[in-house]
Amino acid sequence: MSLALALATPATLATAAPKKAPAKVAAPAQPLAHVVDYTELEHHVGDTIIVETTFDTVRRGKLVKYTNPGITLQLGPDNGSIELDIPRETVRNVSVVATESAAPAKDEQEAGSAKKN
Repeated sequence: MSLALALATPATLATAAPKKAPAKVAAPAQPLAHVVDYTELEHHVGDTIIVETTFDTVRRGKLVKYTNPGITLQLGPDNGSIELDIPRETVRNVSVVATESAAPAKDEQEAGSAKKN
C-alpha cells in the first residue's frame, strides 16, 4: 500500500473523487402557440387551438367550426373525443398551436440552399 493512500483520510478521498453532475431530466416539449383574435379563427379551421374561458377552464382541440356567435372544438381521446361548443362571450383568450410540419420544411429549405455542388 502506498504512503499517500495510507495517509489519506476519508474526507480527502471524497474530495479527490470526481463528482458526477446530477442527470438532467429532459422536460417535455411544450407546444408553441401564439395568441390570435377571435375573428382570426376563421382562417384556422382544422388547426389545433387552445381556448381559455371566462369560467377559468382551458380546452385544447381541433377547431371544427367557426361562427361569430361561437366555435366548435373536437377534443382529444383523453377528453372523450367529443365536440364541444363554446359561445364567443365565454372565450377569454385563444391561441393557435404551431404545426410541427412547418418547422422541418423550413430547415429543409435552409439546408438545400446551403449545399454547394
